[in-house]
Amino acid sequence: MGELYLPLTERMENMSGHITTEPDRILVSRKPNIFREMIRSKEAYGFILIPLILLIVFSLIPMLYGFFMSFTNWNGLQSPKYIGIENYTNILQSKDFHKALMNTVKFSIVSLAAGMGVALILALGIDKLTRLQNFFKVTYFIPVITPMVVVSLVWSLIYNEKGLLNYFIGVMGIEPVGWLTDKKIAMYSIIFTSVWQGMGFSMIIFLAALQKIPEHLYEAAKIDGAGGFKSFWNVTFPGLKDTFAFLLIYGVIGAFNVFDQIYVMTAGGPVKSTETIVFQIFTNFRYLKLGYTSALSYIFLFMLLIISLIQFKLIYKKEE
Repeated sequence: MGELYLPLTERMENMSGHITTEPDRILVSRKPNIFREMIRSKEAYGFILIPLILLIVFSLIPMLYGFFMSFTNWNGLQSPKYIGIENYTNILQSKDFHKALMNTVKFSIVSLAAGMGVALILALGIDKLTRLQNFFKVTYFIPVITPMVVVSLVWSLIYNEKGLLNYFIGVMGIEPVGWLTDKKIAMYSIIFTSVWQGMGFSMIIFLAALQKIPEHLYEAAKIDGAGGFKSFWNVTFPGLKDTFAFLLIYGVIGAFNVFDQIYVMTAGGPVKSTETIVFQIFTNFRYLKLGYTSALSYIFLFMLLIISLIQFKLIYKKEE
């Protein structure tokens, strides 16, 4: 019996013409290393728990505390006093809030329509180029990576009464325009700046989507006698529907959070004609109306949640 456990070569030498059919078996018994698994589990839990703790401490707890403060008249100096839903009713009845809401909606609609339109035109033009595509991509994308504060400061100088823009229209014999001081024009001046700064991002997204549309679809449309507009409407536009949906949702959320350019260029003026909800939150916080600010922030959060729900509905509807 002991011979069976000798090495294979020795057994073959000791076998004088005798052939065994019993195969060699190497029995390896590996017990699970429980200690190692526990260490790995602890590492995994550590990776999960640390961000979770930070999220709870720096996000969830302040949010809950802010929600509680939205039912008080807290000013940061005196003890908060519970006043029920008075802050919420005051906000919803406030003309300043209504104006800020309209300004926010106005900024969102005009900037999105103009920005996506210009970006699509640029993408269509660059897509047709055989040379210098990368040059134009980089050129139009530079404003996107430039901080909005810097962009706003530069455009404030351009819009100045004695700035570059008024200089050029003065050469043509036109009176200087108060681009940031006229309440009828100021919002559109800010919108133009925002579109100029952000159109490069939308252009890159459109360009990537355009290059994924199969070329044979355009050839089939051409064979069917479709011209440029029909090809765009029947081939290009359907191929960009998902891109439009993404940019629309992304842009609405970004537009509702507009702050930097308004703070730098007009500070909400003139006569609150450029004041948005986010800027109104900042203004009330600066004046230590903390309970009121908390209520205003939660109303704004509720509006963004509605937008997010619409987003999920569109996505799930598309998948179905």
